[in-house]
Amino acid sequence: MNLDQRISAFLAQSEARPALSKLEPYGEVIRTLRQRRWTYQEIAQALRDEFGVTAALSTIHAFMKVRGNRKGAPDNVALVPPVPAAASQAGSGKRPRFHLDA
Repeated sequence: MNLDQRISAFLAQSEARPALSKLEPYGEVIRTLRQRRWTYQEIAQALRDEFGVTAALSTIHAFMKVRGNRKGAPDNVALVPPVPAAASQAGSGKRPRFHLDA
């Protein structure tokens, strides 16, 4: 039995583990409500009323901190293209930091 077959056999017999957080099934709801500027207290109340899930504000905050933005860069950060070194030193009157010609 080669290594690939052993790995496949092992994965076939191993069981899936449950989610680590009880908030995991509600992650998209929590992210959407935070984007709509809901407070953690309002989210906790909505989870309690609508889904019967009790979670402390700190639990929801920690969940958001770890799993909050899964789509890449935050929305509130402006992506600025880098300025080429020659353009940044041109007209500044400063000498180059390093002399690599020598």
